[in-house]
Amino acid sequence: MTCESAKSLTGAYADDELDAVLDAQVREHLATCGSCAEAHAQLLALRAGIRERAPYYRAPAGMQDRVRAAVRQAGRQAVEPWRWIAVAAAILLMVSAGWNVAAWRSHSSSSPVAEDVFASHVRSLIGAHLLDVPSSDRHTVKPWFNGKLDFSPEVADFAAQGFPLIGGRIDYVGDRPVAALVYQRRQHIINVFTWPSTAPDAPTTLIRNGYHIVHWNNAGMAWWAVSDLNADEMRQFENLYKP
Repeated sequence: MTCESAKSLTGAYADDELDAVLDAQVREHLATCGSCAEAHAQLLALRAGIRERAPYYRAPAGMQDRVRAAVRQAGRQAVEPWRWIAVAAAILLMVSAGWNVAAWRSHSSSSPVAEDVFASHVRSLIGAHLLDVPSSDRHTVKPWFNGKLDFSPEVADFAAQGFPLIGGRIDYVGDRPVAALVYQRRQHIINVFTWPSTAPDAPTTLIRNGYHIVHWNNAGMAWWAVSDLNADEMRQFENLYKP
């Protein structure tokens, strides 16, 4: 079995949805391929994290019927079973994330900027747009932004302190494009959003639905960091980044 085939079946394998032959083939491949085994471990960690931290809300009327209709439509298009299961799972995950953000906004007195960075963080975790430039080299990530933004973000790497840089992307906060720098702490993702700002420094710390959101201004730049790290590790990361 190739890595491409194994990775495409990892979700179904983790959910015990494969037949005996495919299950054995994937298991054998994971036992001999470190890259695929790591991807499988990350999937299990992400699933466990979602189950542990994601809040639950009652589905709106008609949601179950709409999900079933989407699954039936996928089946009519002759999609392989594991693919339409993935379609249904993706729909449910997107709905859950939407409720997560909507519930926070409905109960939060935080600023629209805080709401935007929180929503951008959640979207990056459930979609395919976590990284535009995947790299642990800040000398690769920083110049990648040249010509794509009207400013040049400062890029730091804290691998020695246990918070390695893994890349960056262009994101949007409010009505402007911003730089999103992405770090990792074990299986936890940290998004750091930055853009020019003339506002005075007014450090802010928010906790919403298991996520820590910290904000500070420095040298004409606004900085926002979001992650589901625990409070101590988030504070440790914040202190590394702040002057």
